[in-house]
Amino acid sequence: MHRKRLSYLSLVVAALMALPAFAVTTGPVAEPLKGSAPQPDGKADVADPAATDLTGGVALNSDFNGDGQHDIVWRNYATGANAVWLLNGTNFSSSVQLPAVGSPTWFIAATGDFNADGNVDIVWRNNLVQPGNTQQGLNSVWLMDGTNFVSSVSLTAVSDSNWRIRGAGDFNGDGSPDIVWRNFATGANVLWLMNGVTLDSTVSLPAVGLDWIIYGSGGADYDNNGTPDIVWRNTKTGANSIWLMDGPAYSASASLPAVTPNVGWEPNAFGDYSGDGKPDIIWRNYRTGVNTLWLLDGTNFTMSLSLPAVGDLNWEMEGPR
Repeated sequence: MHRKRLSYLSLVVAALMALPAFAVTTGPVAEPLKGSAPQPDGKADVADPAATDLTGGVALNSDFNGDGQHDIVWRNYATGANAVWLLNGTNFSSSVQLPAVGSPTWFIAATGDFNADGNVDIVWRNNLVQPGNTQQGLNSVWLMDGTNFVSSVSLTAVSDSNWRIRGAGDFNGDGSPDIVWRNFATGANVLWLMNGVTLDSTVSLPAVGLDWIIYGSGGADYDNNGTPDIVWRNTKTGANSIWLMDGPAYSASASLPAVTPNVGWEPNAFGDYSGDGKPDIIWRNYRTGVNTLWLLDGTNFTMSLSLPAVGDLNWEMEGPR
């Protein structure tokens, strides 16, 4: 996700902006394994994100090893290494390396099963504008077999770097993950409705002020209505909220506990880690390396659990989202 990440949900302004379509070209090249996967470093527990102002069914789109448990995707933007943490519920089990992608211009943007083979795939976007980056604007899906890379399939390219992929989930109920986009310059939000790896159509969602960032969906259905929802965080106020979706349409918003802004906490992974049938949220602190799981009952915070810390802050938690 590279971390650059509504006005309190007076969301009536429609963003009638469709994403531009460009030629299909190649995606990030899978390289040999590089370095080591992130290991728990045994760091003593540090304060979890403090919940203040406390004012469904889940699509298992992150189970890489087929054990019925949600896992966690990591990327190291300094070395190009990528990895998956295999979890047993809320407990770390082991870490598996994925092929490296040396160019830091490629960001892991979402996860989901895009070719309907029962394996979780990984969506990449290259939206970093810099001299010599000839792949800027490209989007791609890594088709996976468990934690093994199989092949790369190109998605429709989008050259405007302000458009960023913020998650994926099956919003229209056709069995294919759809892709959530946000424009970081205009506040516009759009869903790509997908047929496998093919773009079928776009749906505009309400626009939202730029202080609010979409952190993901991950197929997480917080109100248990059969549709994935979208998690937001306000980077200035620390407020957190969930858009409750009705298919590909915004229905309502629900507040989550606030978390103090500007102290390093970001919500980075979404799924049912406790096995109670209700999606939870994993937070990473990019100042301390601490990771914490929020257990939720629908949209209600119940408690937090510490996960193993990863002190190397170059490792970014990239999903499921």
